[in-house]
Amino acid sequence: MSKKSHSDIDTNPGYYGYSSETRGVSKSSYKKQKKNKTSGNGRALGVILVILQLLASVSFVGLILYKQLAFITLTILSGIIGVLLVLLALVFYMLRQSKRTQTAAKVISILVILILAALIYLIVPIDRMSGKKISSDPFIVFVSANDTFGEFSQDTIGRSDTNILAVVNPKTYTVLMISTPRDYYVPVQAKSVAPESYDKLTHVSLYGNGIAYNKDNQDVSASGWQWAQEVNWHPGNDAIMDTLQYLYGFDTDSHDYYYVKLNFTGFAELIDALGGITVNVDTSFSTRTYASYGDRDNGERKTYTYTKGKMKMDGSTALTFARERHSFGSGDMQRNQNQVKVLKAIEKKLLSGTTLFNYSNVIDAIQKSFSTDIDISSMVNLQMSLSSKRDYDGWNIMSFGVIGTPSREVLTFNGLSKSVVLQDKDSINRAKNLISMTLEGETPDAIKQQIKTYNKEQGN
Repeated sequence: MSKKSHSDIDTNPGYYGYSSETRGVSKSSYKKQKKNKTSGNGRALGVILVILQLLASVSFVGLILYKQLAFITLTILSGIIGVLLVLLALVFYMLRQSKRTQTAAKVISILVILILAALIYLIVPIDRMSGKKISSDPFIVFVSANDTFGEFSQDTIGRSDTNILAVVNPKTYTVLMISTPRDYYVPVQAKSVAPESYDKLTHVSLYGNGIAYNKDNQDVSASGWQWAQEVNWHPGNDAIMDTLQYLYGFDTDSHDYYYVKLNFTGFAELIDALGGITVNVDTSFSTRTYASYGDRDNGERKTYTYTKGKMKMDGSTALTFARERHSFGSGDMQRNQNQVKVLKAIEKKLLSGTTLFNYSNVIDAIQKSFSTDIDISSMVNLQMSLSSKRDYDGWNIMSFGVIGTPSREVLTFNGLSKSVVLQDKDSINRAKNLISMTLEGETPDAIKQQIKTYNKEQGN
């Protein structure tokens, strides 16, 4: 056989001699095969990333729906889904283009996956929202500070040391705070309580949801006991909320009625979580605490000194300020005013942009000492919605405190004669009118002027 023919056989495709299989294959053809193999691997990685991106997107949307975050409205959710679909389609399209475009697609996909993973990580710890959602219609919130320390829940029953009705009208950006003395002598409104049964307002919270039960766990009517402390009361806030509604006569059928309750520990922790508050002190004074303000009383007592003028306060300092009454000639009346000052300072901090975007951190700090039937995220959503309006320039926060006459009366809770504050009917009627003005949308200036007039009539 000639060399020529041997060479032809040697280079013929399919000939398996001692020579390499690539022998006779051109360099350009070999590079092309290698390039196609590399390109195939690149596309496989791209497909994997697309699948991961799809799974992350579905998980993120599903988590939002499960958590029922009220600040994620239907419009916002639709926008989120639209953006995720566009990004998914964009990456898929780019993977079918040039090698450089494919690389860019993979980078985009990885970034989207990382961002979604971070958002999922942030949302997972947030409690599933199950409270009542707040709308832009006027509503009322019962704000209470329970006289207990440590952990606190909806099942905790204790005296209500602070009793304030916050009347909120989002349409006029108005918040009216009506404060009622803790010793106000009021008719208890509860299912297991006989009509015309009077007690201190602070005791009414001990009646829970207004239904009593005996040692055999059987519900009893008003005829089943002489004094309220002889029976147990199911947990809840119905008794004190219904009593305040009866006292001030507002319509709960037309306006939503919520509650926010903290105990002393939660009150102090909230202020600390906000980074402290600044309060304007009317009169300089010093006072010594009767208990330590931790999760439990460790016997430590501390003296707090307050200087007239604007003063920065941490949680325990603000709590002591809000509870003190013996340092003032007007006693409980001045305490009411101080409590309103503290609540205004807290509200100012709560409505700041930094707090709104980090509200879950604040809730985490006080969750063991805090209870409410409000969907907090819907409140955040409302505030963010109002903040975007052109005429919004902050809330107009006003306050009015009802007054009364010191006396001694028999209490329904324990049958003892104790010091109380008898109702001033004129003062209550003033508060009723202010509540009505706020709910009906009177201008903040008109309400402020009316408060000024009423304060003069009450000698404030």
